[in-house]
Amino acid sequence: MCKHTIEIINVSPCIIPDSENYSRTIPRPAHLRPNDYYDKFDSKTLCYDVFFSNKKVIISGPPLNGLESFIEEANFYLDNKNYSKEINTIKFDRLQVNYINQVVTKPQILTWNYKNISFNISINNNFLEKFKDKKVLFTLSKNNKFEWISDWIFFYKKYHGIDTVLFYDNSSDHYTLEELKDFLTKQNLDVDIYLVPWNFKYGPQGGIYSGKEKTPWDSDYCQYGMFEHAKHRFLKYAAGVINADIDELIITPKKESIFKLLGQHKGLIYPGFWIQSIPLDANVSTRFFNYAYRSKKDQHTDYKWCINPSKLDDLTQWKVHSIRKVSLKRIKGLYYAHFKAINYNWKTQRTNSVVLDQSVHYVDQKLYSHLNLIFPNDIPKVKITPFKESFLKKLFLRLNKNGNPN
Repeated sequence: MCKHTIEIINVSPCIIPDSENYSRTIPRPAHLRPNDYYDKFDSKTLCYDVFFSNKKVIISGPPLNGLESFIEEANFYLDNKNYSKEINTIKFDRLQVNYINQVVTKPQILTWNYKNISFNISINNNFLEKFKDKKVLFTLSKNNKFEWISDWIFFYKKYHGIDTVLFYDNSSDHYTLEELKDFLTKQNLDVDIYLVPWNFKYGPQGGIYSGKEKTPWDSDYCQYGMFEHAKHRFLKYAAGVINADIDELIITPKKESIFKLLGQHKGLIYPGFWIQSIPLDANVSTRFFNYAYRSKKDQHTDYKWCINPSKLDDLTQWKVHSIRKVSLKRIKGLYYAHFKAINYNWKTQRTNSVVLDQSVHYVDQKLYSHLNLIFPNDIPKVKITPFKESFLKKLFLRLNKNGNPN
């Protein structure tokens, strides 16, 4: 059995009851709202969690957008002591942090009173000491298959030397967190794993995923709130943090750990490349080690990052594809493989099998060799036709000329 910690860490949200006629103002113009916008939009959550961290009680949540009176006109008590005049607010892109400063010892209960509504919220502990100096793999996931999650952790443990996983689960309904915990316990993955139930609406998509033209990213609060929550409750003093989805595996130039490349930098930023849904062996199950084909027609996917949180201040916002207003280091040959097959099509249809075309598709030799190292007994053995490196060199050269994404 696993000797490492595998623990479920609960949060203490504050959500306006549906019976109360208060709702967050919708930021998106009516003509840009898809039909399912109202079902996906989080109109009632005031905060995702309340916890004690560095002599602060942090009330971490989405932007209030029309619910400001719940802060400005409310009364706040910590264990019955009035702190109503002590609320501070920091606004970021698609999130807001409210906090009470200079709290010497951890209180037990936050009482939040607004007009006829009263909330009594348990104040949680932080895990900053448990994550201090750790090499952390960090994600938000929903309904991903257990074997994918296990393979993903195994890869990052063997390849990059992670020792801790911080796994936020966004309202999975294919299984419970207890079932996932039991499965991972039996895998003996040799890392500490913390599972956080993050049962909030993800929010309507923007851009090309909204179904409308020129739609802003303005309503997807959930993941941005998760980043800020993770920073203050878990990751502030970690040695390094990898931001990677379950379908993403980081590949380095010389098979070294990404934490070695991180070194003394604030952070690294790197592109992704699609791995097509073309199995190496049609008789092998859908697992990372059965996919390595890329397409000459594909451009790189969005950037991801690995950072040293201790080198970034509290006002630096962590975003999905960048760290706001921080220049991150680029390293030639560093990228992540983005597997179309390791997906349940929550955003767009990716998993449909693609017919192999030798004139278009080629095996990513570096990815294949790395998968062969990590999964030597599982990966199908295939003959790889050497691919002209000049194409890849030109591609990375073009990438390195671009600026950091927003």
